[in-house]
Amino acid sequence: MVISLDDAQDMRAGDPSGLLAQLASLPDQLEWAGGLDPAPSPGADQVIVCGVGGSAIAGDVAADLLSSVSPVPIVVSRDVALPAFAGPRTLAVVISYSGNTAESLNLYEDAQARGCRLAVITSGGRLEALALSNSDLLVKVPGGNQPRASTGYLLGALAAILQCSGIGRLRDDLVGAAPGLRSYLDSLAADRPTSANPAKKLALALNGNVVAVYAPRSIRSLAVRWQNQINENAKSVAFAGEVPEMDHNQLVGWLEGGRGCSCRPALLMPGDMHPTVRTMAEVTLQMLNERGLDPVLVPLPGDGLLENLLQGMLLGDMVSYYLAVLKGVDPAPVSVITEFKRRIAP
Repeated sequence: MVISLDDAQDMRAGDPSGLLAQLASLPDQLEWAGGLDPAPSPGADQVIVCGVGGSAIAGDVAADLLSSVSPVPIVVSRDVALPAFAGPRTLAVVISYSGNTAESLNLYEDAQARGCRLAVITSGGRLEALALSNSDLLVKVPGGNQPRASTGYLLGALAAILQCSGIGRLRDDLVGAAPGLRSYLDSLAADRPTSANPAKKLALALNGNVVAVYAPRSIRSLAVRWQNQINENAKSVAFAGEVPEMDHNQLVGWLEGGRGCSCRPALLMPGDMHPTVRTMAEVTLQMLNERGLDPVLVPLPGDGLLENLLQGMLLGDMVSYYLAVLKGVDPAPVSVITEFKRRIAP
């Protein structure tokens, strides 16, 4: 079992699928999307991004980044059926990296039955075949990765569809952020010693704990992303929440029942926050510290919301990878999900 985060050779030996390289390709994936120019679908009254797991997080991130500029609401459906308001003036973007995810296929069928404007993002599978047979807008992304390590492709493709439909300029913004993201990646690399590596330091701080990740509502997708990556890469229990909502429920649990549970809260803090939310976050940290709960404060790197979110995503991905190393597990396989899918298959 690898116990040192500074033995890059042994670390890679414990990662035969090369998940580290897949996670580190995020900047390249975002730049790939810069060449996309899908057919526009203007005039939608709302956008529903359909998917689950690693395919759905792209919708969460896009919704957060576009919330201040989008003329229409963007919501994410992780269900098997669309909400009642979905109809002919709804742009439904169905995402499944594999193209065979049961929930996404159900949502596709429901969107088609409701007469929604359909767009599909996938690397192949049944979903690609349906999109081709029905002449839907299709963006095919490169395959071969773990879905959770293909977020740049999925987010970039979604951003391109939205931008070409008159909703923000997120595709261009993502491409513009890629060089800075690549530079930041150097500080997180496997061959960067722990003493100078923020991801390794955070992994050591969180190791052995049930982690609860919190973020302001403006970037709640980032807390969900950290949770998902810790779950799947480190094979560990983790949860996510948002400030200020957690201050009206979960904070009670922490302060009156959080001692002795091997749990540790981590708060992701962007540079720009609404003053009210910043005060709430600071008081939350103060109260957690007063009760000896030792919260981990994570000031997010970068300037502005876009950089905070993208660099924070890369930071969380690498933290989850180093947690897997500390636990001595291969970060790539998700045999539990494979077994679940086998059991629900008709």
